[in-house]
Amino acid sequence: MCGIAGIINLNESLSKSSSLISMTKSMVNRGPDDEGYMLFDEQPLPFIGDDTICKNHAHINTTYNQPFKIGLGFRQLKIIDLSNNSHQPMCDVDKRYWIIFNGEVYNFKEIKTELINLGYSFFSNSDTEVVLNAYKQWSEKALDKFNGMFALAIYDNVKNEIFIARDRIGIKPIYYSYDKNHFVFASTIKSIIDSQLIEPKINWNGLWQNFRFSIAQRPNTCIENIIALEPAHFLKINLKSNAVRKTRYWEIPVNNQDLTLTEEKSIKLIEENLYNAIKYRLNADVEVGVFMSGGIDSTTIAVIASKLNPSIKVLTLGLKGYNNYDEISQAEDTANLHQLNHYISNVNPLEIIDNINQIILAYEEPYHNLSANYILAKIASENKLKVILNGLGGDELFGGYDVYKKLSLWKYLQKNRTIVKILPKIHQKIKKGIQLSNYNNIGEYYSHYYTTFNDQEIGNLFKTKKYNTKHTISELYENKMSFTDDFEAISFYNLKSYISNHQMRAVDQSTMSFSIEGRFPLLDHNFIETAFKIPTRHKIKGNTQKYILRQVAKKHIAPSCLTMNKKGLGLPLEHWINNELRELTFDSIQKLKHRSLFDNNQIDTILKSKDANKIWQLVTTELWIQKFLSN
Repeated sequence: MCGIAGIINLNESLSKSSSLISMTKSMVNRGPDDEGYMLFDEQPLPFIGDDTICKNHAHINTTYNQPFKIGLGFRQLKIIDLSNNSHQPMCDVDKRYWIIFNGEVYNFKEIKTELINLGYSFFSNSDTEVVLNAYKQWSEKALDKFNGMFALAIYDNVKNEIFIARDRIGIKPIYYSYDKNHFVFASTIKSIIDSQLIEPKINWNGLWQNFRFSIAQRPNTCIENIIALEPAHFLKINLKSNAVRKTRYWEIPVNNQDLTLTEEKSIKLIEENLYNAIKYRLNADVEVGVFMSGGIDSTTIAVIASKLNPSIKVLTLGLKGYNNYDEISQAEDTANLHQLNHYISNVNPLEIIDNINQIILAYEEPYHNLSANYILAKIASENKLKVILNGLGGDELFGGYDVYKKLSLWKYLQKNRTIVKILPKIHQKIKKGIQLSNYNNIGEYYSHYYTTFNDQEIGNLFKTKKYNTKHTISELYENKMSFTDDFEAISFYNLKSYISNHQMRAVDQSTMSFSIEGRFPLLDHNFIETAFKIPTRHKIKGNTQKYILRQVAKKHIAPSCLTMNKKGLGLPLEHWINNELRELTFDSIQKLKHRSLFDNNQIDTILKSKDANKIWQLVTTELWIQKFLSN
C-alpha cells in the first residue's frame, strides 16, 4: 500500500524535480516506511529521500534544477516483503521496465509460480516484482490475472511507453492531468496540485455532480483538468507521439443470472467465495485486523476471518453519548459466541469535530455528511494495525438499502399512472412516495435516491452554466447494457457510482491518513461475479432484504445481529450543526457568501430550510475551497 506520483515532460518542456519532490512528500501518510525516486533522461538515475531505508544513492534534493524527461516518485507502506528488496521504483532484470505500484495483488504467489515455470527468477518476495514480470510476459493482459486492489504505472524504455492501470472496482485511486507540456499523475488530487504544474480551478460540471450525487461522477473531479482514471481501465501513453489511449479491461457481468440456481446452491456458492475472498485478504507480513460493527456484513467477515486466523483483532466502534448510533451489544453477542479477540473503542464524537480539517483534506472534495471512517482508521492505528478488513459491499450486492425496497412501489406507480392524480390529495406522507412516479427509467429512479440537491436547486444556487443530470448515471455507466431486472440495475449502479466513486474514495483516504490499508472481501471481483449469478429472488424474499447473505450469516453470527434495525455509521450531524459545529457552520457560510460564487439568496434559503445535509454541503464546499483553491 503506497502513494505513487509521476511527471512526464512532453515536447521540449522540462520540469524541475522540485515538482516531483513536492508531489511525493505530500503523500507521506500513504507510505511512511520508505521513499524512492527515479529520473529518466539519457539514462535512469535513482535517488533517495529522507525516509529511504537503503542510503546507497544521491539524495533527491540535490537535483532541484536537474532536467528530466520522466520522473517517478514513490512512498511505501510495507505490508508484503518488509525487506529492502521491495523498494520502488523497481525494475526488471533487463532494466527495460520500471514500476511504481500502489496496492496488493492477493494471488501473487500463484502468478509467481506460473512465471517461474516460464523461466523467470525473482530477487524479492514482493507482489510488486510479480506484477512487473507479469506485465513483461503478458502486457496489459496481465491485468486479467490479478485479484486485488491497485493503481500502478510502468515505464517501458524500449517502446518509450507509459502504462497506467487501476483495479476493477477502483479501490485504489489514480488521478492525472495533462496538457501539451506535461502529463502528471498521482494517488491523490492534492499531490497533483502540489506539483504546481496546474492552476487549480473549480470544475463547475464536477461540482454540480458533487452537489447532486455527493461526489463528481468519474472521470470528473471538482477541479478543472484533474481527471480520475475510472475503475477497470488502463492508459497507454506513447511518448513518441504523446498520444494517450484509454481502454476498459473488465466489466461487472450483468444479464448473467443463473435462474436455475436453487437457494441451497446459491448459499453454498456465496459462502465458498466469501471464504476464498477473506482468506486472500489475510495474506500479509504484518498483523491484520477486522472491523465488526455488529451488522450482518462485517460481523460475518469477522467470524470467518477468526476461523482462518484465531488471534485476529476484531475492533468495534462505540460513540459516547450516542448509543443509538452504535451496535456494540450485537457485536458483543457474536464475539462472546465465538470467543473472538474483541476490542471495543468508545470514542468521544468530539474527536471527529476536532479533526474536521483533516477529514476535509482527506476527502479532497466537498461532501454533504460526516462519516466515522476517519475515527475507525484512527482506532486501527491505535491498535497498532497496518491492515484492516471492512464489510463494504454487502448492501450493494444483495439489496440492503431502501432503494431496493421501494422498487416494487415505483414499478406499481409506473403501471398505474391514474392513481398518481388521486393520492397526493390524501396524506402528506404519501406525497413523497408519489414523487417516485416522476422517474421514467431505472437510471432516473436510482439517481433520485442518491440526491442531495436536485438540478433546479443547484441551478438556482450556482452562477454558472446549467447542467442536466437526469440521465448522467445511465449515460456514464450503462454502455448499452441490458439488465436481467431492475434489482440488478440498481446493484450495478451502486457498485459503479456509490462504491467506486464515493465509498472507495472516502475509506481509502481516511485509512491512508493513518497509514492503514483497508481490504474489502465483499468487493473481491470473483465474489462480485458470483453474486451477479445469483437470481434476484434469492436476494430479496418477501420483505426480507439481503436474504441469501442472511442465510450464510446465520451460520456464523449471533441472532441479535440478524434482527436489529440497520444503523450504519451515522453521526448526529443535525445536532452538531446547531451546537458544537454552530460557529464553524456560521463562519464558513459567511465566507462562502463573500466569495460571490453562489447566489447568496439561495444560500439563505438553504439555511432557513434547516436541512443539515444541504447546509453541511455548503460548509464543506467553503472548507474545500480554502484547502484546495485558496488562490
